[in-house]
Parts: sequence; structure tokens; C-alpha cells
Amino acid sequence: MPNSLPSNHANVAAHNVYTIPSYGKAISLDDQGVYYTLNHQTGQIHSVFQLVYADDWYLYRLQKTAVEDTDEGHQLSWNLMAASADYALESMDSEQINYHFSRPEYAEPRGAWQVIRNSQYGFAKFTPNNANADLKYALLVFQDGQMQMPVLIHKLEEQAQLAEESLVSLA
Repeated sequence: MPNSLPSNHANVAAHNVYTIPSYGKAISLDDQGVYYTLNHQTGQIHSVFQLVYADDWYLYRLQKTAVEDTDEGHQLSWNLMAASADYALESMDSEQINYHFSRPEYAEPRGAWQVIRNSQYGFAKFTPNNANADLKYALLVFQDGQMQMPVLIHKLEEQAQLAEESLVSLA
């Protein structure tokens, strides 16, 4: 078996991006769930997101509403993260992943990115080359077609207990 890649695949060994479709763990139904960002200075939950599959992938943000509950502050609701009418998240192809992630600031750690996105937001899953390292997840924001710095997000494993705690801290 030849040791080279087909000409239609790019292997960017100089950076951290491997755009071989079979490499890395694909975004799957197991990735559905609640994610959060942390304020690293305080350790407090900053934002809460939910990735949902319902015939298509959708990304929601938990936000305070204008309605105030007299006992506990503002009420919260899940708001769809989308600009205009492109609500569903679509898979980013290898060429797009290579374009956005082959910059020097993404040189380490090495691994593979899988991305689903709409025109303004995206969800990314990073599979590191190091088999002992954990998968990482990121929230992506796109502005004028350019990806901003990915934001590390953490999956809420103990959803019921931690979700309740995070909701209280957001209220």
C-alpha cells in the first residue's frame, strides 16, 4: 500500500491540522448536550450553550429574558444562535478547516478538527494526536467570513446538578 495521500487530500504536518476525513472523532449524537465557558480568573461559569440534533444540528445560548421573576431575578430561555435565516449548522469541509486552522496560532497541540457551522457561529471538536489527551470542544464565531479565536467550552457531564448551579449563577 502506498505511503502517500491521494492528491485531493492535504496533510499539513507543519501545523496541527490533518484534513484526512477519516482522522479524528466526528461530531456525533453523543456530543449533544449542554456546554459552558468558564471565567478562568474566578472559576465561575460565564456562558451556557446547548448543541441539539433534530434532523439538523442547532446551537442555542442560555440567556436572561427581559421578564423579571420577583423571587429569583430574571427568567432564562434558550435562544437559537444564528444570523438571518441560516439556523442549521452544516459540516465544514476539509478545505475550509485547513483554511481556518492552519495558522501559526493553532500549531500546538497537534490533532484533527471537526466543525459544524452556520454563517455566524460554529461548534468544533478537537481530537488530539496524543491518544491519552482528552477531546476538546470549542465555540466558534465568524465575522465577515473569518473565524475569530475559538472559545474553549466544556461539556456538562452532570447535567442536572451543574445546570441548576449554573442557572443560579447566571440569574
